[in-house]
Amino acid sequence: MLHNEFKELGFEFTRKKLCTVRLSRKLIPGLSSYSLGRLCDSINIPIIDRHRAEGDTDATVILFQRLLSLDTGWEVIRSFLHARSKEATLPPHLSSEQIRDLPETPGIYLFKDKQHKVIYAGKAINIRKRVLSHFYDKMTKEYQLGQETYYIDHETTGNELMALLLEAEHIRKHYPKYNRAQKRPGMVYQIISYINQRGIIQLALGKTKMTSHSVGTFYNRATATEKLEQLCELFKLCPRYCALQSNIEVCSHYRIRNCEGICDGSELVLDYNKKVMAGIASLSSETQSYVIREKGRHFREEAFVLIKEGRYRGFGFVDVDVQIAAVEDYEPFLKLQEATYHTNKILSNYLRKQGKHKMLFF
Repeated sequence: MLHNEFKELGFEFTRKKLCTVRLSRKLIPGLSSYSLGRLCDSINIPIIDRHRAEGDTDATVILFQRLLSLDTGWEVIRSFLHARSKEATLPPHLSSEQIRDLPETPGIYLFKDKQHKVIYAGKAINIRKRVLSHFYDKMTKEYQLGQETYYIDHETTGNELMALLLEAEHIRKHYPKYNRAQKRPGMVYQIISYINQRGIIQLALGKTKMTSHSVGTFYNRATATEKLEQLCELFKLCPRYCALQSNIEVCSHYRIRNCEGICDGSELVLDYNKKVMAGIASLSSETQSYVIREKGRHFREEAFVLIKEGRYRGFGFVDVDVQIAAVEDYEPFLKLQEATYHTNKILSNYLRKQGKHKMLFF
């Protein structure tokens, strides 16, 4: 709460931390439980309004005063502070000042070598905490990363979505030595259309590394198949001619049963093709222009991600007082980015989880 209140005023609140649970285990050993309630019962600390912020806070203050009285020379508390000072765990070429300057907010961080070359790019909800976690890890890769790191740069984003997009951009741009993910384009499933020998427009699934020149692009087969099934049901298409069934003359899908007879010759090809074109048009209409609105880096700011005509264009920050009436109003604040397989997948996953309540359509 203190951290957020200071953040809204434009300040960063950063202090070393002491854990009353760990201190209690050291200074009051032998108890069966060290939860706040059990601990206070054991040493006769009253708790009024249990599980409410004020009641728990009052009890914790009294508990901390008891712990201070038990540690008369502050030896235990000093040892706890020293053990968590992070100084001893830092790589040899990094100063504590570089770590201390890192914010505890969402964003990205860049590990750089002696020549200022980016050797690792990462994203974090809490930049400082995530950076330190690399140095606690005892894996060989993390140790080598620490040994080669001389500088750490960072950029705050205010929210996780923009941190993910910015991380993807830095990996694409710098191709860092210690990043493994996102270095290769992934495979996508695309709904494609073609005309068969009977003149019927067929829909099918194709797997490719390209993300353009198709009716629709999806990042797993299940989602693409689900979309094909929706088109079949909504526009009364034939499962056989939508890649949902094969090696049969007449469709017999277990669930989709509204085919109007193109497969057995009782429906005219012209009429069927009109329905297919309507289905394709419905997918094309999903490539709208919109922005995703997210938290900014401070309370007077809003972050946005711009998708124009279905294509990711970049992101930016805009003051909450700026009037926005059209998609073009975002252009002066836009930081252009390249749309890739990874950025499209990040946005696809985000929208699937978040829904449309953070989207503003134009």
